[in-house]
Amino acid sequence: MIRIILHTRAASWGLAAALTAAGLSALIGTTVLRIDISGTRPERLPLAELCALLSATMLAVITRPRLWEWDRVAAGWRARGVAGAVAAAGIALPSACVFAVVPRLPDGTPWAWELANTVALAAVVYLATPFTGPLWAGLLALLTWVVCGTVHHLYPSATPYLPTSGYIEADVHWTHAAVLAIIAVAVHITTAGTMAYRRSRDDNP
Repeated sequence: MIRIILHTRAASWGLAAALTAAGLSALIGTTVLRIDISGTRPERLPLAELCALLSATMLAVITRPRLWEWDRVAAGWRARGVAGAVAAAGIALPSACVFAVVPRLPDGTPWAWELANTVALAAVVYLATPFTGPLWAGLLALLTWVVCGTVHHLYPSATPYLPTSGYIEADVHWTHAAVLAIIAVAVHITTAGTMAYRRSRDDNP
């Protein structure tokens, strides 16, 4: 299965996209976007997370047509296994955007929370892709990122229940990220990575 994935052009383009996003993160990843609506306790959104979100979206765009082609050629659990493996890789690879900024952080700076955030955001992209398409899924993840940041700022008590952690708390939400990732991979295994309306259209000409 892994050999099948690695021999596709989508794999090469996907790896190049992930490395490009990581390179961009190395340049701008330590910069933050400020959310300061109430005038107290301003929230900061690290651009490394935005780069990871971009990476996940590009990976979903690049690999989804290959998943569709594989789904149309092959049948059964082998095709679904390929879809699940690609989704898992698409969720994991964007974390390179966080590792790219770690060498630039002062000693002792917590960064594991950002890693968990990137996994959660990438999982949102892959969870939505089979139903909305990758571009809309990326926009949904972007909206999730901004809304969570705003809630962290306005309602700090809600932070433990959100999929991402806030800059000030820097709590590591691995449980949230893991649950989202598992659901996203399960969705890809179930749907073989295809969009529901396209499957319905092709099956019912």
